[in-house]
Amino acid sequence: MLITGIKSRPVYDRLQPMTGGLRHLIAGQGSGGAAMLRLIADMSPSQRQHSTLLYSTESFSGHDHLQALRELKVAGLEVFPSNQALIEALARKLNEAHMGTRLYLSGSESFIGTAMQAANAVDLNRDEVLREHSGTLVRRVWCAHCDTYTENVTHRVFTCPGCQLDLVVRDHYSRRLAAFQGIKADGEVPGELPAAEELDT
Repeated sequence: MLITGIKSRPVYDRLQPMTGGLRHLIAGQGSGGAAMLRLIADMSPSQRQHSTLLYSTESFSGHDHLQALRELKVAGLEVFPSNQALIEALARKLNEAHMGTRLYLSGSESFIGTAMQAANAVDLNRDEVLREHSGTLVRRVWCAHCDTYTENVTHRVFTCPGCQLDLVVRDHYSRRLAAFQGIKADGEVPGELPAAEELDT
């Protein structure tokens, strides 16, 4: 699914300490914990003292780095049972953030996309955010017909839980929606569906 020809596909970073930061917010989920651990190891003692970790144990790949994260000497660690709960907490923290805050994100494409919506809502500059993809590339899909979002889509054709239409997942990724677009699969010829192939994840 890492298809270089798709121009709308996000380009990710490698987490590394950013200079000039007075406070570091580090948010990740599941397998993203590995990048969080590496980032903290690369930070100076002063940066660690001003770093707050937010970690969701919801994982699409089955990876859990919570125990290792608990052992880090940082300003704080907040643990969440779901990605959505973490995103909501992150949005609150960003609303209260002061100049000099640096944001680091690591996890699935879906997680990073929705976390970036919270960052964009407070106009965080692009040079104040690093994003590292970790784990599988399951897709978050937005239904163009009923506005429903579906997480963890792994097949080219699937049934929308909102409107029950059979949708085909397009390869266009919308940063605004933080999702791929799903459109009616038999829109051209009613009853004729494309192959329900598995997406590369």
